[in-house]
Parts: sequence; structure tokens; C-alpha cells
Amino acid sequence: GPLFYPADELEKSALMWNGRPVVVYHPELNGRGVSAGSPEITNRYKIGTVFNTRFTGTQLVAEAWIDTERVEAIDSRVLYDLTRNQTTEVSTGLFTDNEQTSGTWNGIPYIAIARNHRPDHLAVLPDQVGACSIADGCGLMRNNEREPLGLPSLF
Repeated sequence: GPLFYPADELEKSALMWNGRPVVVYHPELNGRGVSAGSPEITNRYKIGTVFNTRFTGTQLVAEAWIDTERVEAIDSRVLYDLTRNQTTEVSTGLFTDNEQTSGTWNGIPYIAIARNHRPDHLAVLPDQVGACSIADGCGLMRNNEREPLGLPSLF
């Protein structure tokens, strides 16, 4: 179910995002979600790397440095969107310790509070909606400060 990611936990883990892989979809092996930190997953999913992560106000902001050759080989739809400066859905892949406390934040119910974030990857979702969607203010190219092709792009 939905988790609440408190601002103080996001801020504590911001620098840990640097160097984490950017992948297309959350990596899986045999139908199960796995870490993006293995050579096999890198070869199948990785299209870039997260850098220059910072916590600004209440948001985690970072640059997603995308390798155009890798993204073309793995999922050309992502490159198509990038070259057109299109915002694309993303999802964070991280490990957390979940405090079993339910509540509501900004009118949205949650079942637990995510603590002690351990970032693993940033997943680009070319045809899915992320838990923190574009409509919620998230996404690849959401805060783009570059010219079209936008590389690096911000999420």
C-alpha cells in the first residue's frame, strides 16, 4: 500500500542518490523485483546515472545523466520523449524500514511511514504512472534546465 516519505527522511538520504543507476522500469528477475546493482541488471536495464542530488524545500531534486546510445538500445520511446523535452513518469527504487503507522498526508491515506531510505535506482516508466506522478509534480524532465535533448535532465 501507499507509504509516507517524510521530508526529513528525504533530506537525510539525498546524497545517497548520487551514483545510483537510472533504469527503464524497475528491474526484475524471474518476476521478482531486484536491486539494480548487479552487472546482469545493468546490462538489461541501465540507461544512465543520478548525480547532483539535493533536497530543496520539500522536494528531492537530481540530475539524471542519460547515455543516449544505451537508451536507444533499451527503449527508444524514452529517447523520443527526451529529444522532445517531454516529461516522463519515474519511480524511485529504494529500500526502507517501514514504521507501521497509518495516517493521511495532503488528503492522501498511507499505511506506513518510510524511514531510513537506502536508494537503489531511479526507474523511468515510459508507459506507466509513478507513485509520485507527473500530476503530483514528479517526473524526468520535470525541472529541466537544459535545451531540448535535455541531457542531463532533472527529475
